[in-house]
Amino acid sequence: MIDPIAKIVATEEDRVNCPFYFKIGACRNGDRCNRSHTRPVSSQTLLLPHMYPCIPEALAVANDEDWDEATYDMAQAHLEQFYEEVFLELANYGEIEDLVVVDNVSEHMIGNAYVKYYHDDAAERALRGLPSRFYGGRLIQAEYTPVTDFREARCRAFHETRCSRGGYCNFMHIKHVPKAVKRRVVREMYEEHPEYLGSNGEPGCSNSPNPAKRPKRQASEERRAMIAEWNRELAAEQPSLTALPALPAPPLPALLAPQPLLALN
Repeated sequence: MIDPIAKIVATEEDRVNCPFYFKIGACRNGDRCNRSHTRPVSSQTLLLPHMYPCIPEALAVANDEDWDEATYDMAQAHLEQFYEEVFLELANYGEIEDLVVVDNVSEHMIGNAYVKYYHDDAAERALRGLPSRFYGGRLIQAEYTPVTDFREARCRAFHETRCSRGGYCNFMHIKHVPKAVKRRVVREMYEEHPEYLGSNGEPGCSNSPNPAKRPKRQASEERRAMIAEWNRELAAEQPSLTALPALPAPPLPALLAPQPLLALN
């Protein structure tokens, strides 16, 4: 029998826990919220607040302003460059299950990125390593988030038709990243880290997740077959691919090596 209390946790009926923080990892009321924001002590998912540097073209599209095809193409090229660069850098901490960037423009959500690893220990390594890194001249922040299912966190109206709240919606408006881009970065992740393909190649026992908490995953043979299929699809598409125009100067800054922190004025 389902516990009646469990049925209302993180819903509007729950007067203790904030439903927005529980589902999205962010709340417009912040510390002023009259409900509890319970940050997990461990998680597979990290929130990287305001990491994505929104360019004017991206804001125009997110706000549903008047924009033309060139504006959209520039915003999309900028997003894809960010996605590829950040995904592969974050993969150095562990095997990534998903990376999403939100299209929301409200103060507490603009530029937020979420990375979900397959294992808690990978998220822990990233949590320890990222705060000494910079992106776009800004110090990266990272925190555990209770978000475990992006499908539950996203705005269904935005992804099915059009959200009447626009970029100020409190649910995730996830930026569209083409499947071809996602497949390419996943393929590159496994090429750079072949140890992720099978449990036998993982480092020492301390890095292995608790079997009881391990999510159901594809077998090594299935993953290799999947990657081989992607390679065949890429080869078939190659003749029709055209180069994207270069982004305007200054280019999107690369992730910088760890640097000593300077006192803030």
